[in-house]
Amino acid sequence: MTMKYLPSICLFALLLSGCTKPNAMTNFSYNNFYAKSLQHTSKNDIVKNNDVIAMLNATYLNKVDLTVHQGNEEVFLVGIFITNKSDKIDESFSSDYSLTLNKLKANSIIKLAKDDKMFAKMPLYNPWAKYYIVKFSKNKLNKSFLENLKYKEKYTKFEYKTIELKLTKSSGEFTSLSFQKAH
Repeated sequence: MTMKYLPSICLFALLLSGCTKPNAMTNFSYNNFYAKSLQHTSKNDIVKNNDVIAMLNATYLNKVDLTVHQGNEEVFLVGIFITNKSDKIDESFSSDYSLTLNKLKANSIIKLAKDDKMFAKMPLYNPWAKYYIVKFSKNKLNKSFLENLKYKEKYTKFEYKTIELKLTKSSGEFTSLSFQKAH
């Protein structure tokens, strides 16, 4: 009797297995750009006496967008929030804070309008922060890296591998975010 039903059970199981999806991830649809930008976004705070005085979040766009990666600059989408100065972040940022990458100043800092399309690409959004596109010269970063190498390293290392984005307050407090350089 069991031999009689065995072919029917096998045929039924075969039909059901043909309707399944190849893996569990096919059940989820997500934007690949958003997933990449989430992977290359970091956040950190400047803390003084257990109080947050500034927040820095950044998305490393060279790792996310191939058109940016092929250029001559390291490009970041940066959000800065300074507590107790939410209405004057731009003034406070330009006078009390500096933003550097591997200790070098930015080539350009462009403030984004609140309705800018770049916000759609930002996986970590703080509505109280001000957002900027910040660009650093790859050539200057590489030159600075090579100048700081020891004698033996100059023959084995030819370019920087990690980058550190640093927000520093004029009084000395700072926060930094580290990223692996896009290749």
